[in-house]
Amino acid sequence: MNLLFARVFDSYYDESLGAVLQHNHWNSKQITYFTPEDPYHDPKLFEMIRKDVEKYRFDVVFTVNFWPVVSQVCEKYNIPYIAWSYDSPQNLPNTDWMDKEHNYIYLFDRNEVKEYRELGVSRVFHMPLATFPDLFERKMILPKKRNLRSDVALVGSLYESQTYQSMLHAIGDENLKGWFDGIVKAQQLVYGYWMIPSLITSEIVERVRKETGRQDVTNRHISYMIAEYLTYIDRLMLLKCSKMTTEDVAVYTWKNTAPKDAFTGIDIREPVDYLSEMPYVFQNTKINLCPTLRCISSGIPQRMLDVMACNGFLLTPVQEELLEYFAPNQDVAVYSNLEEAVDLERFYLTHDSERMNCIKNARAKIDAAFRMEDRFKTILEYSGVKI
Repeated sequence: MNLLFARVFDSYYDESLGAVLQHNHWNSKQITYFTPEDPYHDPKLFEMIRKDVEKYRFDVVFTVNFWPVVSQVCEKYNIPYIAWSYDSPQNLPNTDWMDKEHNYIYLFDRNEVKEYRELGVSRVFHMPLATFPDLFERKMILPKKRNLRSDVALVGSLYESQTYQSMLHAIGDENLKGWFDGIVKAQQLVYGYWMIPSLITSEIVERVRKETGRQDVTNRHISYMIAEYLTYIDRLMLLKCSKMTTEDVAVYTWKNTAPKDAFTGIDIREPVDYLSEMPYVFQNTKINLCPTLRCISSGIPQRMLDVMACNGFLLTPVQEELLEYFAPNQDVAVYSNLEEAVDLERFYLTHDSERMNCIKNARAKIDAAFRMEDRFKTILEYSGVKI
């Protein structure tokens, strides 16, 4: 194996995967490129990668997430292209270049794989995400000038509410607005099942195009706008409810487009570094919130795994694949509505031994089934690559 790890954009996996490749002394090379604005057409990036493949005689290329322009290079040289996505859904407008025989595209959400298979794409496969506890432990530092402790905390984006609301504002048909309002309210009450895409028919898409004047709008666009909006509402409501259990509630976020008074009483803090500060937050927060991006239909998001890998306590909504590995109230705290979330917070904030036992159990399962090195070896094996 002579593998190119093409770093086409900055990802949380860059250092972890680099450490895996280095530790195993595999014949590999990491090369950082620029992120294309168009993932399909970028002659400059294509030529850069092509030259490197030819120069170093790579026989397999790997990227985080799937990039059609990289697939084009691999097709030219008839070598395997392995892509492992930690985003869901794929940020691609269509399935062009996905179903090439040299592609091995791994998605962590099983239901998303099923959706692509139903579209006729056969080169997508299910592969849960992984994490690197040893790297967190080596990189974690004790912050000297920042308060990174709290009873309850959320690390991550608060997500965007304006795009969906802007779409509604552009729609003049009150019946169509009412229909959207109905399905959004229904989905808001249901955790663990993402039903929105199945409700948005081609007729609905055409009506939205007509009302908004946007001919490029698709089911996927509308679904993602609703997912962002609902995730924003989920996180806002969960944080407000958390204030009912404790005054010590913090959010570490890099993007906050919410109205200034939306998170009144919540301690909004600057974002934390992924490797050096985030593990400290997880360890020194009694309850780590992880409300899932709603369009992640079944899979376990990266943030959940990282909380557990860093010996943090996880409170999260029900998620199909999470329950296949982790037991509620033994490894993690899982809720199916806000009332359950509040009850679980109250219990675990006052029952330290039960909380610590969950942390210990969850970390043991991370070590057994979600280590980055083991997962990457499996990916190579499934892709027919001989190490």
